[in-house]
Amino acid sequence: MRITLLSFSFFFLFLSAFTGYGQGKCSIGGGGFDINVTEGCAPLNVSWKTTVDNYTFVGYDLNYLGGEPKLESRTSYTYPVAAKGVLMQYGVTKTGEEFSKCVNIRVYESKPITAQYSSCGGGKVVMVLTDDAVLKAYDEVEIKWGDNATEKWQKGNSLTFEHTYASVATSPTVMITGLYTGGQACSKGITNNLAIKFERPQLNEIQMSAVEMRNDGTVRLTYKGVTGIPTNIQYSTDGNSYITAGKRSSGGTQPFEIKSLNKDQSYKVRLSSEDLCAGSTETLPISTMTISGNSTDGSNNLKWSQYPDAAQFDGYDLLRDGTVIKSFTAIGETSYTDEDVECGTFAEYQVVARLKTATSTSAAVGIKVETGAAKPLSGASVSVLDKSSVNIKASVPGAGPNTSFELTIERAEAGSTLFKKIITLYNQSDYIDNNAKTDELSYCYRMSYENSCDQKVPASEPICTILLTKKLTTLNWTGDNPILGGFEDYTVVQTGSGGASEDIPVQKNTSYTVKLNNQSALEYNFLVRAVSQDGSFESLSNIVNYRRSAGVFVPDAFTPNGDGYNDILEAKSEQLQSFNMSVMNRWGVVVFHSDDIAKGWDGTFEGTNAPVGYYYYKMTFVDDINQTVEKSGTFMLLR
Repeated sequence: MRITLLSFSFFFLFLSAFTGYGQGKCSIGGGGFDINVTEGCAPLNVSWKTTVDNYTFVGYDLNYLGGEPKLESRTSYTYPVAAKGVLMQYGVTKTGEEFSKCVNIRVYESKPITAQYSSCGGGKVVMVLTDDAVLKAYDEVEIKWGDNATEKWQKGNSLTFEHTYASVATSPTVMITGLYTGGQACSKGITNNLAIKFERPQLNEIQMSAVEMRNDGTVRLTYKGVTGIPTNIQYSTDGNSYITAGKRSSGGTQPFEIKSLNKDQSYKVRLSSEDLCAGSTETLPISTMTISGNSTDGSNNLKWSQYPDAAQFDGYDLLRDGTVIKSFTAIGETSYTDEDVECGTFAEYQVVARLKTATSTSAAVGIKVETGAAKPLSGASVSVLDKSSVNIKASVPGAGPNTSFELTIERAEAGSTLFKKIITLYNQSDYIDNNAKTDELSYCYRMSYENSCDQKVPASEPICTILLTKKLTTLNWTGDNPILGGFEDYTVVQTGSGGASEDIPVQKNTSYTVKLNNQSALEYNFLVRAVSQDGSFESLSNIVNYRRSAGVFVPDAFTPNGDGYNDILEAKSEQLQSFNMSVMNRWGVVVFHSDDIAKGWDGTFEGTNAPVGYYYYKMTFVDDINQTVEKSGTFMLLR
């Protein structure tokens, strides 16, 4: 390969140009372009035009950082944000010489300065400039308050400004503008127009939501605070003279505790807050509640303080061991006798005053029942779960987390008076008997218990299981008396696949025919319920499932060879009101007919075995929603 002198010289110059990139290209010189602007406010549009003649290539690096330039073929660019940089021109002449020119570009920040303010109805405003990169870019900030007053902020000064308006009849607009000094190409940024509103809603937002007296004499209150608004937490014994227990300026939901008080004394608690104009607002005081009690004749007698402010009052809730046992709506209802307790049991009571915007909860009072006769079971239920399981539940008077008792469960077969103990439960009132045969027998259960005072309660009236079955569209159940103490009637509970439930009273009948139509759900569950005359004792049957319009199944083949397996051709269905079927051979001769779905074909015709082969059947039946359905098909007879 031959290289001419001219081509070799160009190659050398080209290689030298790239070798020198690491030293920066601005020093090459020889370039030139006219530019419209080199400094200004963001966004800054810069355009240029090369003045170099006889070039083979020219490009521009919009932000040259040294080394190899990132060249683009363009003649303008808009710099979007504040920045300092170098616009570089680089090119090669037709003779292979490099040229370059670099120009410094300065883009000044122009974004508006942000600020936050708080105000009060008296005309005072406190404004705080946001200390961010935008603020730091400017030399000064001009603040025009909108009432002919102007202030300036300079670097190093406080970011907080206070201003008082002479009139609050209108809402002024504060104009905040970032400024540049020293005659720069950009004199100022975009003005932020901040509308001022004079209002005092912040103090109204500071409210208590709950007050609770603890047993150690601590009052715990929960309130909503507003950031920057000083709030005093105060209490009083007479409602006139208040003591400040603490001071907070935090926002959001706040807890606070006032310690070393007397739990048996009523106090008034309030919040006192000050706004920017030194105006103060006190919340309506919330009174703490007190409760006392004693036990007499097997009952617990409770009495609590009447809430003093009827305008705030909504009602009382009486709690036993944390659960509401009684609610009251009259402000004068301040006592209650709890008879649902047993000798030896211990219970803790609290009263909650429900107010318009808050609650006030008393400390707890604990009472132990020392006297009184044991009460009979207040209720019980027996539920059939499946073919071998029965769930027994008892409602033991006074049962709770602070009580103790022994529950004994006995069982007998229905019709028998011989009851045998199957288990004794300790502090439990729910048991599953897994040793039953509910698909064969009905069982009767009775329960007795002994409380912690060693008082024994005789066994309850027996509750017996109900066994539910279905045949076609008819439900049948056992006729033994389900509650030996007497019951009103049976109820069939019908629950659709969509969850809708219906109670169907059937008096004391022991059967029920399902009544469905085209609009009925496709599937239902049924159970039968019996309830004692006072509604306390209940027996629930097992659940049976029922599918609407299940149809008829006919096998594809059968083998009447006398081996005891698949010897009879049978149609299968559980839900038909009427049925008839004919079987024909391939010549159309009827070899079998039946109007009883339980009667099938044994594979014989006129006393002899029918030949092997295909047969044709045709049937007509009326389903559970009174639809007449015709069905036909083929099957194979094999031997």
